[in-house]
Amino acid sequence: MLFVCAVATVVFTRAFLAATGYPQVGGSKLHIAHVLWGGLLLLAALLTTLGFLSPAAKPLAAIVGGVGFGLFIDEVGKFVTKDVNYFYRPAIAIIYVCFVGLFGVIRWLSRSRFSAEEATLIGLESLQRAAVGALSDERRIRILSLMHTTHDDDPLALSVRALLEHAVTASDRHEPLAHRLSRRLAGLWPELTEHRLFRRGVFTVLIVAAAISAAELGWLLRDGIGHLSFSQRAFALSTIVADLALVIGAIRLSTSLLSALHWYDHAVLLDITVAQIFLYSSEQLAATLNLVALLLIWALLRWAIHYESAQQARRTLPNPSDDR
Repeated sequence: MLFVCAVATVVFTRAFLAATGYPQVGGSKLHIAHVLWGGLLLLAALLTTLGFLSPAAKPLAAIVGGVGFGLFIDEVGKFVTKDVNYFYRPAIAIIYVCFVGLFGVIRWLSRSRFSAEEATLIGLESLQRAAVGALSDERRIRILSLMHTTHDDDPLALSVRALLEHAVTASDRHEPLAHRLSRRLAGLWPELTEHRLFRRGVFTVLIVAAAISAAELGWLLRDGIGHLSFSQRAFALSTIVADLALVIGAIRLSTSLLSALHWYDHAVLLDITVAQIFLYSSEQLAATLNLVALLLIWALLRWAIHYESAQQARRTLPNPSDDR
């Protein structure tokens, strides 16, 4: 969430400034750059994680921190040039390198194997969610599966597992709107994915996506490849790689829906983090509209991945009858 919010902030900020003629806040003598607002938002995200125990604090801090980092890194051109040049052309490359580094760190953290002690700590955090009625059944199942696979026989771990097994998940009356929407979507998802036309629909979506990509590439190549800038060539290459990821996902769909969803997630993230940044340098309106659509698709993909991961975890539990 932090990463996607940061990328979206950079694209939206530059599109907004270009559309409004790059206005300055502060009058004729002062210029309050948006890097200052970014710093304040980063501070707010830090205070949120330090000052609140609510499970909602972390997602909120991720969103606020992502927007803050996006506003901060967007003005990097001013701070690497003597003339404080916001339009310094290599700035987009610097921003891109920062995002690639951030993406690598986040992926490394998300793929690390959890120890038994870490699984217990995650279980305790889930109990905090249960205490305020914010623990979803999907998350409870995933954490129970994680604790089961770590084989921790410590008394504390066993107690946490027992509490989680009997924890009351979010009810329809008290759960947030996002959880209610997730619950309704979960009721439709199994029937949708098991329908005989589901795979045909996926292939149709892929064809449409490929057609849109081909149209974008055709527009960029209308004057030949020799006239393309580095940003435009990078956009074209990243689009091709993303399309290949979609094709791999389509192939994996016949054996594993979860694996296919992960490949689709890779493709969309590649478009968000690479293609849209470089597309912005030449086509601001197209980059903004594409980013909005990609963010909606990415949100749906993340939900589907969490749901399918929970179903896979449910099958690994030793006593499925205990799950509600």
